[in-house]
Order: sequence, then structure tokens, then C-alpha cells
Amino acid sequence: MNENPFLIGDSMTGGYGKGADILHNCTVAVNKGEIAVIVGPNGAGKSTAMKAIFGMLDMH
Repeated sequence: MNENPFLIGDSMTGGYGKGADILHNCTVAVNKGEIAVIVGPNGAGKSTAMKAIFGMLDMH
């Protein structure tokens, strides 16, 4: 992994509000110039992961 990723979410754990955690110790890093995709079936957590990466979830 590049020492200075363009986008990083490191050891993310959390979920929506005070509800149960949806993500558990997830890490993602994208280097400048890379194309990254998140794929999976409906309900797998793709949108939740993106919201976490962009700071739209209550992560702890």
C-alpha cells in the first residue's frame, strides 16, 4: 500500500446513530490514479461503506 493514499478509511467500526454496528474493523485505501469499486448483492453494505468513508456515519 502507498504511504500516502488519496482516500483512506482505516479500521472503521460503527453504524447508524445509536443502533448496532454495521461495519466491523473495515479498512480501505485508494491510491491516486487508481479506480476502485465496491461490489456485492443487495443489502451487503456497499452504500454503508461509502457513507462511512465519506464521514456520513457515526463511526467509533
